[in-house]
Amino acid sequence: MSIMFQTPAKRPRKPADLPIEPHRMDFRFDGQVPRYWFGNDPFLTHFLSALSLLFPEGERFFVDAVRHFRDRIADPERQRDISGFIGQEAMHSLEHRTFNAFLEQNGYPADKLEGVLRQELQKAREETTPLQQLAITVALEHITAVLAELMLEHEDVRDRLDERVRDLWVWHAIEETEHKAVAWDLYQDVGGDYTTRVTAMLKATLLLIYTTTRFQTALMQRDGLSRKPLVWAKGIWRLWGYKGYLSRLAPAYLSYFRPDFHPWKIDNSPVAKAWRRRLSSLA
Repeated sequence: MSIMFQTPAKRPRKPADLPIEPHRMDFRFDGQVPRYWFGNDPFLTHFLSALSLLFPEGERFFVDAVRHFRDRIADPERQRDISGFIGQEAMHSLEHRTFNAFLEQNGYPADKLEGVLRQELQKAREETTPLQQLAITVALEHITAVLAELMLEHEDVRDRLDERVRDLWVWHAIEETEHKAVAWDLYQDVGGDYTTRVTAMLKATLLLIYTTTRFQTALMQRDGLSRKPLVWAKGIWRLWGYKGYLSRLAPAYLSYFRPDFHPWKIDNSPVAKAWRRRLSSLA
């Protein structure tokens, strides 16, 4: 018999007026998209493209980890949120596969890199327990939520994206915000502990940096840029330097290591709802 868990009453909750609903967008990408669609910068463009290559298989891993435990939840609202999470992640995989196919059509080794990740995640499944897989999911969901904050709340990032690509990333960021606590709450519901979750975060962060860099290098190699020190130096500074796109997110990332952390302790639902309204005509 499955053990059924109830949501603790004192836990922060997602705002009631922020539904978790999947939306199929059917984005299309064609020859009008510039080669370097992030500020005409090859490093930044290939950084986001490398992230896109992680999403289809990565989000399937997340869905599998959550599905394993969902029958232990009795609360109907929690079950609706889990269903919404699964649906949204499925749509993210679908839309990013479309974008990744666009990369393949333009001569980048997208299919090969996705295959590499597929094999590595299968190995991870075989070498970790279901609870560890859920802890990894919780960690990476926090990272994607932090990156979503970058996209939704920092105009200097959004404005550098070509408009034919921008909506994909904004839409994804909205939904990562909407479901940012689903895996976290489930992990708490099934008895996940602090040590396991922070250990998973440290490992997941290192592996994410390593894999993204490896994939980005492969994309830049296609353009003959992988051995251009100046291109790398400028790009790394823009991401990690003073007031860099990623370095400014350090406080949000580090908040995860607080024992009392919860994703909804910071309520950024207003910005997600505002962007959802702006994109509603595309749904």
